[in-house]
Amino acid sequence: MPPPAGPLMSRVVWGVNPVLELLRSQPERVEEIWLAASGLKGKRRRILDLARNLEVPVKVVREFHPPKVPSGAPTQGVVAYLREFDYLSWPEFEEELSSVPDPVVLLLDELTDPQNVGSLIRSAEVLGARGVVIPKHRAAGITPTVIKASAGAVFHLPIVRVVNLRQALRRLKELGFTLYGLDAAGPREIMETDLTGPVGLVVGSEGRGLRESVRRECDLLVRIPVQGRIESLNAAVAGAIALYETLRQRLCTASTV
Repeated sequence: MPPPAGPLMSRVVWGVNPVLELLRSQPERVEEIWLAASGLKGKRRRILDLARNLEVPVKVVREFHPPKVPSGAPTQGVVAYLREFDYLSWPEFEEELSSVPDPVVLLLDELTDPQNVGSLIRSAEVLGARGVVIPKHRAAGITPTVIKASAGAVFHLPIVRVVNLRQALRRLKELGFTLYGLDAAGPREIMETDLTGPVGLVVGSEGRGLRESVRRECDLLVRIPVQGRIESLNAAVAGAIALYETLRQRLCTASTV
């Protein structure tokens, strides 16, 4: 019996790694898992065993046509049906940030490409960020494509969705964060910028970059130096480089203490 009807984009997760990470981190959110009967080995076998141990309903089928999945979706023979994605509220987000010293937050300014959003969330989780802020309007939310592109990182990182990104930036500054906007024409190179302490990294949308209103809220606009003929980097790549530089500086600081 398929899961109850609901919004497709918030109820379905597909792909081996995203479903495995979902089971490891938030099994209580899973209503049912579909598995293709052929090739049940490796990580797919681990998904089956873990789901059964957690008493999550599993359907193993020979003809794999799971409902509510777009035609051609790269499911890898694994689909999980779940409840609505659990964004944190802003008060919960602030509580998360207060629990760690010098947190790093990634803020996405109206990014609409789910591949970029998923990739940035994956980089944020791997490189030590403590949370991600996404606008509610004119931006990609946490969809199955974002979850797949993040390799399941969305289930390990606090994510908050806000109506007004500028207000979120102002509140972070009140909490002691320094905000750095990524801008190809920024006055300072990111490698020459002190990225220690509580930091917010703001990544602009594909093509347009940061909105002017968001640029004004940033404490400093920083650029990543490039030497090729292309003027700027893809948003996901630029964000990943900024996150890595932030981590690198903190590791260097820690090693000298």
